[in-house]
Amino acid sequence: VEMIVKDLQPLSIVEDQGLCLLGKNQLCLNAGELSLIKETVVALRPFEEVTQEVSSEKHVSVSKVIPLVSLIHRAVAACEHQGSSLATQLAQQCQRRFRGIESIHCLAASTFLDVRFKHLGFRDKDNVEVLKKRLHTEMQEVYQTGQSAPTLTVSSTPTVSSALGPSTSGSIPSPPPAGPAATKGGIWTDFDMQVVSSQHHRSASSDVLIEIRRYSEEKLIPRDQDPLVWWQEHEQTFPSLSRLAVRYLGIVASSVPAERIFSKAGEVVSKKRSRLKGKTVNLLLFLNKNLMMPILAEKH
Repeated sequence: VEMIVKDLQPLSIVEDQGLCLLGKNQLCLNAGELSLIKETVVALRPFEEVTQEVSSEKHVSVSKVIPLVSLIHRAVAACEHQGSSLATQLAQQCQRRFRGIESIHCLAASTFLDVRFKHLGFRDKDNVEVLKKRLHTEMQEVYQTGQSAPTLTVSSTPTVSSALGPSTSGSIPSPPPAGPAATKGGIWTDFDMQVVSSQHHRSASSDVLIEIRRYSEEKLIPRDQDPLVWWQEHEQTFPSLSRLAVRYLGIVASSVPAERIFSKAGEVVSKKRSRLKGKTVNLLLFLNKNLMMPILAEKH
């Protein structure tokens, strides 16, 4: 439609000489129709941009859903103020289809854990507080799963890599070891044991709140940077939140990547290659999508 609009102005000059001579008078556009088409292009342009954003498969996409919905509401409202009837209908549909989207935990958590957006992507700040409470509960579960039982002797600290695999590094905080007085006994033994017990209790309940608060105070990164790279660099600073970031930011926002795989599979399994086994097809598709990843990683 946008390409047609670009060509409408020169066409309006020759349409009487061309279309009318061909007996196609019904194809001639008047001023009102031309204005309507231009308004339609302006109203639909934000939806085209959003479609391209959420259809990405090489970048984090799920965390953009809530901010993009907010931006769509603003763009449609601006068009509606200009008197566009199409924008009015689009605004009504957006209200109906996107109602309560910020209460979907998967989308809300991914937006808050994306250091490019955090709470700024939400229209209703009350949803942010509800999200933080639920993240607090999830972080406690992660904390209790990752740490070992409290002891008075120095013990090894479990790492994030032991839970996520060899591709990540970092550590889950563990209760601090007791001092020399606790290990040697003496009059301070009972006091040192109380200190260790109180620190362990605080770590299981209060440290997650401190971690969320510290993360909220971190500066936003530019929108064109990769949030997963940021989390990899700050994994030791935010050990529990980094685990949740890996969990939520890896979700794709749409089924477009899967549809692309289906299309590529149709190209691989052709008439001349109809006897390929399913395992071979899976390997070919995997290599097709991931073969360039080490090369791109070396360039960056």
